[in-house]
Parts: sequence; C-alpha cells; structure tokens
Amino acid sequence: MSGSVWDLVVGHAEQVTVLQEAVAGGRVAHAWLFTGPPGIGKLHTARAFAAALNCPAGGDGTCDTCRRILRGVHPDVHLIVPEGDFLLVEDVRAVREEASRSRHEARTAVFILDEADRMTEAAANALLKVLEEPPPQVVFVLVARSADAVVETVPSRARTLPFVSLSLAELTDALAAELGVRPEQTTWAAAAGHGRLARARALLTDEAARSRRSSVLDLVGRLGSGQPSDALAAAGTVVALADEVVAAARLSQERELAELGEAFGTGRGSGALRKRLEVRHRRELRRARFDAIREAVTDLLAAYRDVALLATSRAAPSPGAAPLVHPDKAATFERLAARIDPAAAVRAAAALEEADRRLTIGAAPQLTLEAAFLSVQAALRGPAVAIRRLAIRR
Repeated sequence: MSGSVWDLVVGHAEQVTVLQEAVAGGRVAHAWLFTGPPGIGKLHTARAFAAALNCPAGGDGTCDTCRRILRGVHPDVHLIVPEGDFLLVEDVRAVREEASRSRHEARTAVFILDEADRMTEAAANALLKVLEEPPPQVVFVLVARSADAVVETVPSRARTLPFVSLSLAELTDALAAELGVRPEQTTWAAAAGHGRLARARALLTDEAARSRRSSVLDLVGRLGSGQPSDALAAAGTVVALADEVVAAARLSQERELAELGEAFGTGRGSGALRKRLEVRHRRELRRARFDAIREAVTDLLAAYRDVALLATSRAAPSPGAAPLVHPDKAATFERLAARIDPAAAVRAAAALEEADRRLTIGAAPQLTLEAAFLSVQAALRGPAVAIRRLAIRR
C-alpha cells in the first residue's frame, strides 16, 4: 500500500502485513500485544495502526485524522505510559473508565499502553476485566519487551505480535532515504545509535544530541583517572545532561498544548483533553529523563566494549574483529586500551550493565550512577588476567 501511514514504519514488513490485513478484512482483535526490544518502532507502529483504524481512507497518512493521531493529539487515541516506576492500578482504572465513554469523533477508540511489562499485578488484574468484556469499537495495544515480562494472565487475552530489531541495512537505508546523507554517516549513526532509528536520526539531525553523546563519551577519560571524586562528578554530568533533554521536551510540549488550543478551542471535551494531555506530558518528562540516563549508560557500556576490543587486538590480533560502536572515538579509546587489561574493560562494561538493570527496576538514578562509576574505576584498577584471546560479542 503506497502513500499510507504504513510507509512511515521502518522495517517490520511481516508485522505491518498482519495489521493491514486485519484492518482491511475487518478482523481486528480487541487487544494486541506488541513485543520486542525497546526503540525499534513498536510504539510508532501502534500509532500507525490507530490511524489506519480511523482514517476515512484506511490510513492515507495525509488527512487530518492521520496527522493528529501520529502527532499524539487525537482525542480518541490514548497513550498511557508509567508515571513512576510502575504502571499502577489507578492508571488502568482510568483507562477502563475512559473506554466506557462515548467517543469524540473516531470510529474506534485506541488505548496504547507503553511499557505494559511494568504493570503491577493489581493493574494487570484490573486490565483483565476490560479485556475479557471489552466495550464495542475499542482496541487496546500493549507494548512490552516480551510476553513473558507481562503478568502472565494478560497475554492470553491479546493477540501477540512479536517485533525484532532492525537490521543494519534497514536502518541505513531508512536514514539515507529520509535524510539524504552519505553512507558512511548512516553507518556511523546506526552503530552509535545502538540500532535504534530515533536515536540514529537524532545523531544525524540534532546538534544537541551529538553534543550530549560527546560529553558522555568524554567521561571514559575522566573515569580513567581512578579518583572517586571524578566518578561522583561524572554521575552529576550524566544527570545534568538528562535535565537538558527534559528542558527541550518541555518546550515541545508547550507547542503541543498551543496546537491543541488552536484545534479545539473551548469546545466539547477540550478541557478533559487538555487535562489528559497535561498528565501525559508529566509522564513523558519523567520518561525523557529516564531514557536519557539509560542512553548515557548504554553509550558508556559500548565504549568499554570498544576499549576491550582494542585491548584484545593488541594482545591477540584477530582479522575478524567486530566493528567498533564508537569509531569516531577510536584514538581516545586506543590510548586507554594501551594501558589496561582487556578483562578490566569487560568488568567495567559489566558494572554498567548492572547499573542499567537497576535503573529499569526503579533504582535512584544519581546513586546508581555513582555506584556504577566507582565500580568502573575499581574494575579498571583490577589485576591483569592472562588470556590468549577475549571474545567480545556486540
């Protein structure tokens, strides 16, 4: 289908076909579970699905309905994200209440529950009630890492649609087609963005995103000093960079509220819609901060993985060595690799992986980062480990 909302979905051809056929054939399940790694386009696909369900032309991507749904300002398409560490029973009860109301203008009300794997058991039980007896013309889309990560009774009430990570070719082709940049730029952005389209796009188009990444990677040298004060200061730097992301997101939200006022004025339902948008904005700001901190941790984890690869190449050169995630920082990482043991770099990466795990279960960011960076310093000071060859998987 050319010239449609589906053209805006990068990759995931099989998943798009399933959804297209469901819409065209009028066989849309009342609940769907989109599973797969974060940052690969599940949420965007859910919005495209909502647009196709409600567009008079089946999702042409150009009408007012499609545009508003894709921008997230349609009164009958709801995005629910955890405000804190979990999606709470109060959030789901609000969804149930909203789902029972009459729609403002759409044929089908769509409720997209992002990070559904963060539902508490009480929230899942509340959701089950509406999934077992869904209101007419209401579709629920749950977005999660995996079906196993969701409270086990929920997946049985929904149609599961698994998504997989985009290939390097899909990412680079999409970036080249969208932005018209050189192949070496798209290849760099795809790797530096850790295979996530939105992150790769930001690195190519947003000077602030590139600056933040550079500031984060500069911390590799700072942590190499071994001084605890540098570890604590590095944690503060990451938090400050995340706060910059929040400030930029807040400006974008102010523009969105202004658009809402222009579109709806003070008409029926505008007050409720504005209140819902403000609640969503608060959640998005918290999410933006959380994502920015995890993004920094991921960048640093990949940096120490690169250092380990470079150190391994010195100890046991291999013609089939994996490519670096941050090739533009190779010279800096080479200097660090020359004076540390490869296993020390792996231990440093493991400390950051543990920090990422702790962040996902609600640990305090500042304390988690401070502990992680002190652990990185301890790992780099650790004794050498005799090895012939150290296999590092990306």
